Amino acid sequence: MTMSGPTTPDPHVFCDLLLRWYDQNARDLPWRGDAVTPYETLVSEVMLQQTRVETVRPKYAAFLSRFPTVEALATAPIDDVLALWSGLGYYSRARNLHAAANQIVDAGEFPNDVAGLRALKGVGVYIAGAVGSIALGLPVPAVDGNLERVLARLVCSPGGRPQMTAVAEALIAGCPSRAGDINQALMDLGSTVCKPRGPQCPACPLEGICVAGAAPDPTLWPEKKVRRKAPARTAVAGVMFNQAGSLLVARRPASGLFGGLFELPGLLLPKNATTRPGPGILASAWLDRLGVEVDVGVGHGTVTHTLTHMRLTLHVFEIIGEAPPEPQSFYDRLRWAPIDEVDEMGISTLTRKALSLLERGPQQQLFRAPGPR
Repeated sequence: MTMSGPTTPDPHVFCDLLLRWYDQNARDLPWRGDAVTPYETLVSEVMLQQTRVETVRPKYAAFLSRFPTVEALATAPIDDVLALWSGLGYYSRARNLHAAANQIVDAGEFPNDVAGLRALKGVGVYIAGAVGSIALGLPVPAVDGNLERVLARLVCSPGGRPQMTAVAEALIAGCPSRAGDINQALMDLGSTVCKPRGPQCPACPLEGICVAGAAPDPTLWPEKKVRRKAPARTAVAGVMFNQAGSLLVARRPASGLFGGLFELPGLLLPKNATTRPGPGILASAWLDRLGVEVDVGVGHGTVTHTLTHMRLTLHVFEIIGEAPPEPQSFYDRLRWAPIDEVDEMGISTLTRKALSLLERGPQQQLFRAPGPR
């Protein structure tokens, strides 16, 4: 395939075609509209990173119901923030958003330029552009994967974030006062019309000026990126109930995989581990991390979960023994909670899947309450 250099269309023609379409076809999203505050725009953009709109909708509403202002978010315990984030994944986003809220409160005002937005924890080029253009009216681009694809096809380019950002800057010059609408229009176009596969070119408002649209196969642009297959990893976890029927969960360190989330205490085996996960490995992990010698009972099954960087298989076992008084290493907090309350805490999707194993039968038949060994 031979690709020529980008040929950017007339910015005024581009803006006229795109904005007329957007004014009639804009998606009805809860984070759009004149009443939406810059804080609410920031929340939505952080949530929407690598997450589908339909997944974000209910989470966005619940999050703002609990944290309606940046002050409410800044003063909230991080465990509460992570609990509301549960199910969205990429939990570092929640921790960063919490930190950014504290920065804003400490500063006494919301940032009013891109530099101020970029200074917020977790805010990169894209979020700064999105919040800056949508909430603050700044004439800046916000190029995500959708926009990169649309723009690469528009100018028949291999793509690339820096290159397409330059194209977006040139096009926004055609109507800088509506940069936020231009960015959102391109987002909508990429989500509903200019899809990765099966683009609906006849329905596209840019069909007449799109270079790839005139080609036999518009999907040749942008250049396909070869993705490496995520490696397989294995983990083990233990289930312990106390006499009151509450389940023991442990909170992971704030940084790293599933940072700050509660889980069934266990261990992620090293990369390329050849040892079959079993009772001995889990017992050693509890002794090291919780400071107690335990017996490992029956296995209750396995669950799997795919992250961006690994395919994780978790083996879940029953634990019998003395309850640990406090964590010895790795974990920073232990908590006993009824199983239905655990589901409402800050837990990962992997842990939620593990909890589903515990709901397949009566607890009194599945588990023995811890007691003297």
